[in-house]
Amino acid sequence: MTEATLDYQKLVSGLPQGILGLGPRGEVLRMNPAAGRILGLDPDRASGRVFSELFADRLDEGEELFKTIASAQAKGTSVNGLVLPLAGAGGEESHIALSVTPLAGGESAVVLADVTRQEQVRRHHMKKQDQATSWALRLEQEKNRLEQLLRRNQRLRLWASVAIILIFAGLGYYAWTRIHLAGYEAGGLNGSGALAASGATYTLQPGPLSSSINLTGSIQPYETINLLSPFAGRVLERRFQYGQRVKKGELLLKLDTSDLELKLRDAQVEAIKAQEEFNKLVDWKNSPTVLQAQRELEKAKNDLEVTQQKLHEAEMLYKRGIIPLDELRSLKEQAKNQQISLDTLKDQLRTAIEKGQSKNILMAKLQKENAESKLAKISQEIKKGSITAPVVGVAIKPTGDDDKKSRVVEVGYEVAKGQVLLALGNLERLSVTTKVGELNVAKLRQGQKVAITSYAFPDLLLNGRIDSVSSQALPGGSGDPPSFEVRIITDQLTTDQQAGLRLGMSANLEVNVFDDPQALAVPIAAVHPCPQGGGNKVTLVGKGGACKEVSVKTGLTTEDKVQITDGLKPGDKVVVPAAAPEG
Repeated sequence: MTEATLDYQKLVSGLPQGILGLGPRGEVLRMNPAAGRILGLDPDRASGRVFSELFADRLDEGEELFKTIASAQAKGTSVNGLVLPLAGAGGEESHIALSVTPLAGGESAVVLADVTRQEQVRRHHMKKQDQATSWALRLEQEKNRLEQLLRRNQRLRLWASVAIILIFAGLGYYAWTRIHLAGYEAGGLNGSGALAASGATYTLQPGPLSSSINLTGSIQPYETINLLSPFAGRVLERRFQYGQRVKKGELLLKLDTSDLELKLRDAQVEAIKAQEEFNKLVDWKNSPTVLQAQRELEKAKNDLEVTQQKLHEAEMLYKRGIIPLDELRSLKEQAKNQQISLDTLKDQLRTAIEKGQSKNILMAKLQKENAESKLAKISQEIKKGSITAPVVGVAIKPTGDDDKKSRVVEVGYEVAKGQVLLALGNLERLSVTTKVGELNVAKLRQGQKVAITSYAFPDLLLNGRIDSVSSQALPGGSGDPPSFEVRIITDQLTTDQQAGLRLGMSANLEVNVFDDPQALAVPIAAVHPCPQGGGNKVTLVGKGGACKEVSVKTGLTTEDKVQITDGLKPGDKVVVPAAAPEG
C-alpha cells in the first residue's frame, strides 16, 4: 500500500460525512467509519459485498435510500443534497443527506451526512406553523358565528361584542403562546420589563426587529457566454472538455489561420505601396517626374534658342545670296516644330506639378489609411484564431435549433463565421432561480439581501441579492396556486468558494425582507383586536398602575413580536396577559 493510499484512508476515516465507494456491479469498494455508523454496517465486513445484499433483510428500514443509490448507480447520474429517511433497528427514524457522483469505469462515490437534528427542527417548526394556522381558522370560524348572531338579534350586540373581545384575546393569546412559549422561556424578551408568568407588564424599548422568507432553488451560472467563430476555418486544436472548469485567459480553441496569413501578406504589400505613393506626393516638387519634366523643358528652350540664332544668321546669308532658299525654309520649319515641342513640355510640366495638389495628397492619404486599416483588421482576425476564456467558468455544450450553428466542435471540423463554438458558464458569480407564491412575492423587491446555504456545501455561506422578480405568474396546472419566478445573484466569489461549488447544486435561500435596528415591538399576546371599527389595541399601564386601552397601528409580525408603528413610545408599559392553564 502506497503512502498516498495511507494518507487517503486516514483522511476519509476522520471525516464526519460518510464516504461510500461502489463498483460497477454495485459492490462496496470502500466505506469509512462514518458511513458504517450512519448505515448501521461494519465497514470491514461490507467491503467487497454487493450493496443490495447488505440491505437484503433491511429493505423496510431504508428502502427509499437504497433505491435512490441503486438508481443513480445504474443510470450513472448525479444526486445532490437529497434528504431521505432511514429507519433504525430500534424503530427510531433518522434522516440522511445523500449525494451520488459517477466516476470513471462505472464506479460511484456516495457521500452521506446525518441531518436528523436539522430535519427534526424543520418538522418542529412546520408543526408549530400548522398549529398556528389551525387556531387562526378556528378564530375566523368563531368570528363568523358571532357576526351571524349579531345580525339575528340587535339586543345582544353589547354582549356579543364583549364575547368577541374575550374570545379573540383568550384564543389569540392561547394560540400564539402555545406555539412560542418555549421561545420566550429560552430567549426572554428585550426591554426593561420582561414578560412574567401571569399578568406581567412589558416596557417598550427600541431594539432590532427583522423578518425573512425561506426559499429553495438550484445553482446556475451568473451568465452564459457564447464564444463565436471569428471567421470561417478549420479547428486545429481543442484544449478543453465539456463540463471542465477553465481559468480566465486560458486557451480553449485554435483555428487554422493560413488563408488569413496569405491575405495578410497581400495587405502588407498594398500598405507599403500606398505609403510610398503618399510620401512621393507630399514632396512632389522634388519627385523624379517633376524634375524630369523640368529638365526636358529647359533642354527644349535651349534647343529653340540655338535654332532661332541659326535662323537669324541664315536669313542674313540668304539675303547676300550665300545660301539657298531651301536651307532657310528648313531652319524655319525646325524652329516652328521646336516651339510646338516647347509648348507641349510646358503643359506636361504644369500637369505634373498639379498632381501634387492637396486633393491628390488627400486621396493618397485616404488610400494609405485604408490599406493600413485592412492590414490591422486581418492581423486582429489572426489573433482571434486563438480563442481564450474571457472569465472563470465551465465549458458547456452549445445549444440551439440549428445544428450547423451550435454543433459540438472537434479537431478538424470546418466552422462557419459566427458559429457558436462553445458556451461558457460564468462562475465569477452564480445565480439561483426560485419560485415564490403569491402571498410572499409582494414582499420581495430588487436589491434585497439573500443568504445562500446548502447541505451540499455546509461550510460555505454565500451572500447575494435579488436581481429580478417576475411580474407574470408561471404557467401551472389547473387549481395550482400562482407562483412567480425570482432570480438571485451572488456577490463576487473567491477562488476557494468557486472550487467548492458545482452547477445544479441545491440551495437554501433566506431573503431578509425587513430589518429595523430601532423598532418598537411588543409580545404578540399584548395586542388584541378592537371589537368595533377594526384595528388593534393594547392595555397601557399609566402612572400609579392605572390601566387603559389605547389604539395602536401595527406593522411587521414575527414569531413572537408585533411591530408598533403608531400609538406608543419608548418607555411605555403594556400588559401581557398570562397564558390560560391547560385542562
